[in-house]
Amino acid sequence: MDDLAVLLRKLFRFAFLFFAVCLILALIVPSFRAMGFGLALGTAASTAITWNLGHRTERITRQLVQKSEKKAWGLGLVTRLAIVLAATYLALKSPQVNLVGMVIGLVSFQLGIIVYGILSAFKKH
Repeated sequence: MDDLAVLLRKLFRFAFLFFAVCLILALIVPSFRAMGFGLALGTAASTAITWNLGHRTERITRQLVQKSEKKAWGLGLVTRLAIVLAATYLALKSPQVNLVGMVIGLVSFQLGIIVYGILSAFKKH
């Protein structure tokens, strides 16, 4: 299994665990309900965006290895923007979802990548 697939699998596990914890806390603690739903929504959107980027990276890498002449194209940026806009729309229209929590959840996957990179760099040295 290549490094990208291993990294994504570890990060997806972290994201799903964080998603589950946010939902459980939102259902158990009433004062955390809006923030928990916002964090869960943002984490779900962030996970979808990262899956999209990982899939695109694998596709481009496969074309480079096969030395294919046809250009890899797609709607990557449009898809990511649509996911973010849909999550923002849901957060704005639903009073049970905190917008700040959704934005924090959107960057949770990227923060997980940074933390994983720093920890793996320390582990190697």
